[in-house]
Amino acid sequence: MVVGGDMESPAVQEFSSTLFNMRPDIAWSVFQTIVQSDLWDVLGRVTVPCHILQSTKDLAVPVVVSEYLHQHLGSKSVVEVMPSEGHLQQLSYPDIVIPVLPRHIRNDIVA
Repeated sequence: MVVGGDMESPAVQEFSSTLFNMRPDIAWSVFQTIVQSDLWDVLGRVTVPCHILQSTKDLAVPVVVSEYLHQHLGSKSVVEVMPSEGHLQQLSYPDIVIPVLPRHIRNDIVA
């Protein structure tokens, strides 16, 4: 559910396989680290321009989070919400993500 998209795609299948092959104690430790990490207070200290690419439907990180990042980063940023689902849209929707990347790599963020 978190990955979203085509569950039969090779990239999603490989990612799922990797997760299921992880020792449960290690998987639990990684999960706890992710959900208990709170770095919201350091956003204002970010000094590099940020391109925030967001899927329209992400169970792990909803669109409101990307907007919050955009408003609270200490640098210029842009948000692009792509018509995709899931937290790992590069795996589940590469046909949407790949064309977007060069534009963000080429273009500087303007105030």
